[in-house]
This record gives sequence, C-alpha cells and structure tokens, in this order.
Amino acid sequence: MASALFSSYSYSSETVFESSPNAAASSLNWVMTNVLPEYTGLTVNSVIYQYSAVKETEDDMTVAVQNENAQGPGYIFREVDDWSGQPSNTIYRVVPVGQVPLELWGDGSIEVEGDGVVEDARVVYNYQYVPSDAPPEIPDLPDPPRVEDSEEYLQSERDRKANLRAQQEEEERREREAIEEAEEKKKLQLQELESLLGTLVLNDLQGPSEVLHNQMVALNYLSPVYQSVLVDPGYEDSVTLSDAELPDNMNARRMNLAQDGLHQEMVNSQYEEK
Repeated sequence: MASALFSSYSYSSETVFESSPNAAASSLNWVMTNVLPEYTGLTVNSVIYQYSAVKETEDDMTVAVQNENAQGPGYIFREVDDWSGQPSNTIYRVVPVGQVPLELWGDGSIEVEGDGVVEDARVVYNYQYVPSDAPPEIPDLPDPPRVEDSEEYLQSERDRKANLRAQQEEEERREREAIEEAEEKKKLQLQELESLLGTLVLNDLQGPSEVLHNQMVALNYLSPVYQSVLVDPGYEDSVTLSDAELPDNMNARRMNLAQDGLHQEMVNSQYEEK
C-alpha cells in the first residue's frame, strides 16, 4: 500500500519516483492540483485504490474510480467494479496507466450506483519526474530512537526475565515435592513393615506367615523370584538291594552294650559316695 505522505527515492539528475497522499482521504471527490505536484515533465505510472463496499448481498451496486480528461471529453482513467449479487467486502487494486502526463489528469471521484455505500476509500497516484539542476534540499532527519532504549523494550525485557525466573522456581518446587513424596512413601512402607513384624512377634509366630509374605512382596521387600515355583523333576531311586533283609551289625551291638554298662557304673558310683 502506498504511503499517505509523499515518498520518493532519487539520484541527482536522474528520475525521481514518488507517491501521492490519499486523494480520497476527506471526500469521494478531489481536485488533482491538490494531489499531484506541478513538476515539469511529471507523468503518472499507476493508480492504487482501495475501499470497502457495504451492501446487502442481493442488491445491485457498481463502484467507479475515475479521473476526468482535463483536455477533452470523457475520462483519462476509469475502473468499474460490479458488486451486484455480491456480499460486502474490501477491494485493493493496482492499475498501471503507463506514464500519462500531468496535464491530462482532471478531477477525480468515486461514483456509486445502486444500493450500497463505500467506506474507508483510498486512492494513491504513483508518478515520476526528472528534477531540475538545483533540487530542493532534503532536511536532515534525526535518527530514530533505538528500540533497545525505549521504555517499552526495557519493560518487556524485565517481564521476560521475571517470567523465566518464575518458571525455574516452579520447576524446582515440583522437583522438591516429587522427592518429598517419594521419601514419604518409602517411610510409610517401612512403618507398615515394622507394624506387621511387631504383630507377628506379639503372636509368638516362629516364621513369616503367608500374610507376612504377601505384605513383604507388596512392599517390594521380597524379590519376585521368591514367588517362583520349583518344578520337581521326579528323580527315581537308583539303589537296588540284593537281599530283602540286612544282617545285624554285631560290632555296633557290642559297642552299645559297653556304653550302657559304663553309664550304669557312673550312676552307681554317685550313690556309693553318698
């Protein structure tokens, strides 16, 4: 979109290209002597226009953007947009016209026929010319303020750093809570195990019962391997006795009788001493 102010780029003794302000800024009718500067050799290269058509979809409406021919009948420029049967919308067009001399550009207007209105109209003329040997001086413009020095930028940086610190603090808080929660859970498991073991001691149980076993497994104090079932391979006896009856061991019998006799003598000696 062309600037609302005169804009240009040029080199000394070379062609200058500029854009006019919005011709339709205050009215749908304008005088070209108030829009284009009267530079010698000025020609218009293109016309840019934009507007919003406000209407009911079923209504008929046409909009013409135009300039009269300053040196004859008719128009030097005219573009017609047919909005009949169309909903409200905004149009933006760039129309090349091919270096039409300034002297031919008569008064301009936006003409509406049918039911509807035009809002937010904008008409800009792009033109060119060759400046004279002594072009007007371009005043020095102050350097624009750096974005880094503006209060808005500084406040934005402060807010960004504050948000970053808040996020880091929130992450640290969540990590501490997770650690505390894990420690508390471990503590409760230990208390449950101690309570269970204390109950078994009070009941004078000799070993871990099925309830204790299940509780220890649930609290992860017994490896799952303890729940595995060993498969009996069913080993068969390989020793075969040749005789149905074994003979008495006479040596063992004599040894037993000798020990019994010795034990009886020791008992008798205790009574004799008394």
